[in-house]
Amino acid sequence: MQITSHNRSGHHDRQLDPKGRFSLMVDWRPPSGESVYFIKVKVEGIPALRVFTQTAFDRKLADIDGTIDATPAQRDRARGILFGAATDSKVNDQGKLTIPKSLAENHGLSLPGAVRIVGRGELFEIFTPENGEAIQALEEKARENDVVISDMLGF
Repeated sequence: MQITSHNRSGHHDRQLDPKGRFSLMVDWRPPSGESVYFIKVKVEGIPALRVFTQTAFDRKLADIDGTIDATPAQRDRARGILFGAATDSKVNDQGKLTIPKSLAENHGLSLPGAVRIVGRGELFEIFTPENGEAIQALEEKARENDVVISDMLGF
């Protein structure tokens, strides 16, 4: 089992300013100057923005390159889709991350407005407050109703 050195955890509420910026907790910030990548995803059918650190993005590329069941053309296509879906950004010197206005509005986020961020280890996800509550409820239900998940978690 691989253990990462920088994990993001928990559900946190943040406020977007009119420019789409929000303060990122100190322990969630990538190293200075390192890019992060926004990718629109669905988590349990709920829209989210997944935020990859450079390390997580590089690992995803390595996973694509290491997929032995894929042809070289499929790996090239997957890399192209990943890069095409990604919007890069950086955390500024004040610890604020900017979601580009068009991406935020396309995702249903209000500028200014609230967001819910959820830690996922090397990466994190951004939800509208309502969708953040919905994903938390779905995860609690899975933990309570799925014996395998409950046993793996131990709580």
